[in-house]
Amino acid sequence: MISSAFIALGSNLNLDGFSPLNLLKEAIIEFDKTNLQLQAISRFFKNPAFPIGSGPDFVNAAIKVRTHEKAQNVMDQLHAIEKKFGRSRGKRWGERTLDLDLIAFGQSIKPNKSAYLYWHDLNQENQIHEVPSDLILPHPRLHERAFVLIPMLDIAPNWIHPVLMKNISQLCDNLSNEEISELTCI
Repeated sequence: MISSAFIALGSNLNLDGFSPLNLLKEAIIEFDKTNLQLQAISRFFKNPAFPIGSGPDFVNAAIKVRTHEKAQNVMDQLHAIEKKFGRSRGKRWGERTLDLDLIAFGQSIKPNKSAYLYWHDLNQENQIHEVPSDLILPHPRLHERAFVLIPMLDIAPNWIHPVLMKNISQLCDNLSNEEISELTCI
């Protein structure tokens, strides 16, 4: 079965002379070496690190790929690309050379709706300290983050969140003007 997957890309550190923007462009080229068929690329945006003050500004984008792989296999491939670009997993929400997040996998809810809702409803303080052991899809913070939603608006405005039952355009309508104004297209 062929599935569409949506991946958020981010970088806020240089690596070997590459700026965050160039790192994202190089990472996108790496997808040609996988079995993830690139379908669409958003514009690139610069925005403050999340949470505010946690590091240099990020460059973010989103891509859509098609694949025969299972979601966990896609995640494993994303981790391999991150590692190639110097990603080390340390502090949650810290600085990084490359961050690839599997945001959504078709209309899948993984591992199940109750697990998704647990992570969706988790308060921010606990989000800092708790990390899921399973892949949670769609990403439980997707609907809160302009730096994910605005790039996704470029590539999948009509994709419907399988739990919230709103499309990306509708989820963007819930963002504040301040959140949107923090993103600058580059």
